[in-house]
Amino acid sequence: MKHWRLFLLLILCGSLAGCSISHETETPSDSKGVMTKHQVVNLASTQPIRTLDTDKLSQFGRLNNTIEGLYTTANEGQAELALAKKVTVNAAKTTYTFALYHDSYWSNGDVITAKDFVYSWQRALAPKTKAPDADLFTGIHNAKPILAGKLPATQLGVSAPSKFKLVVKLDHPMAELPERLAYPLFGPQNERVAQKYGAKYATKPQYQVYGGPFMVATKGYTKTHWHLVPNPHYWDRDHVYLTRINVTVFKSQKKMWQAYQDGRLDEVHLPFQKDKHLEKQADYTARPYSKMLLLSYRQRGPKPGVNRLLKQSQARLAISHAIDRKSLGTTTYGATSLPAQGIVPAGLSRGQRGTADFAAAQTNQSTLAYNPKLATKEWRSALKQAEISHPTLSLSYLVGPSTKKVAQRLQQQLTKVLPGLKVTLKAREWTISEQDDEVDTDITLTTQRAQYADPLSMLALFTTENAANTGHWSNQTYDDLVAQASNASSFNNRRWQNLLKAEGILMKYQGVTPLLQPASNYLVNPKLNGVQFNTVGTQSNFKGAYFVK
Repeated sequence: MKHWRLFLLLILCGSLAGCSISHETETPSDSKGVMTKHQVVNLASTQPIRTLDTDKLSQFGRLNNTIEGLYTTANEGQAELALAKKVTVNAAKTTYTFALYHDSYWSNGDVITAKDFVYSWQRALAPKTKAPDADLFTGIHNAKPILAGKLPATQLGVSAPSKFKLVVKLDHPMAELPERLAYPLFGPQNERVAQKYGAKYATKPQYQVYGGPFMVATKGYTKTHWHLVPNPHYWDRDHVYLTRINVTVFKSQKKMWQAYQDGRLDEVHLPFQKDKHLEKQADYTARPYSKMLLLSYRQRGPKPGVNRLLKQSQARLAISHAIDRKSLGTTTYGATSLPAQGIVPAGLSRGQRGTADFAAAQTNQSTLAYNPKLATKEWRSALKQAEISHPTLSLSYLVGPSTKKVAQRLQQQLTKVLPGLKVTLKAREWTISEQDDEVDTDITLTTQRAQYADPLSMLALFTTENAANTGHWSNQTYDDLVAQASNASSFNNRRWQNLLKAEGILMKYQGVTPLLQPASNYLVNPKLNGVQFNTVGTQSNFKGAYFVK
């Protein structure tokens, strides 16, 4: 759609004197007649802002509305060009050359250039930065040895041969590259501003600049309350309708609910207990999101007997078979949550003909079935092999009402089914990076999100060398299959089958144990329109949002 509009403009410019072409937009503008004068949205958050540095965020939350990169995420998770107006790919599909728009600006008026992307990407991989999602750069030339500390970040395969030309070189073809590059981590950063502020960079709004439709306002900023205002230099400023986005941190679900009831919030996330009562209301909405709640296993802990136990696939299979996922989901996240079919969330990716959902096609779903009789048999055998009779396993969970309930229910289910097992629970606090380099419990309850619309976004997390694989599960055949899919030049059937085989191995040995695909249910002000909700990457885009009368 975008390309034919540009072509039409080129034709018109050929016949009109003084015509110039700037960014175009797909955002409808015929809604202004029904807009209210008051275009301020009030939103809630459960976590305070810890940094405005995009390289140090594993979840972007509302801040994704301040970032724009080469691509943006369109409907159904597909990527479409944003700050890049054109991309050309060589025959081997290992070099991408992006032509950037000349009229894209930072919030301070600086022009966004190709060097801003080079600086941003190299900075994300630099040891000093330690970007939580730096593994997403794997496949770009030299990213892997850079991550291993064998090369400096300046050797990354990205360059700016001219002001508005960006060249990205790959180690191998990557069919999913556009979807990856839509993730905010791949956005640009203003090197001049970063160097100007040094250690202060991105610690407060006045020490940061923004390339997206909104920016964080300096006035009234605290870690528990902040607001976004339109970026005055954003290329598509005419189609940003909200004048302000207020964000307040609520520690209490009850207070959040009351704020929505009083009209002080335009959106509230529902605890599952309220879902059934409210699901017929006009302001009720259920939003699918591609994330998976799962268990990972530490096999290098301080207790030799537990290590021997958790290294056995039949012990991990026993744990999986002892879990009643349907009951677990209903009593924690609500009836709209989905029991896991595999590690890849339902709806994330479909076959070439658009009919086969990857999650449903996964062949080893029986390893996730509730089967207490089989679980007991597998557990007894694993205990015998490990030469241990009454193990105590520690299980950690991230602080939060639903995750605590999941951990408690898991404790009940596992100790009920598995003979001699004792489970102790340990809460862990939020950090800038949600994944620690070394876990300190035998089992870790965590959430992994698909950052782009492809099964590889989940399966790559559990290869031997991936930092997200905190349990250090390793299988060479699995690694090889993921590598083959990663190296594929197109979304062909062979790539699809390799990904299915890889997930089959992960489930066969329960390298990690997927539990639930949680549902996100909300009440939303019915007068709020134009918000784009994504199933992958960043959840909500308010660029084209507006209130109607």
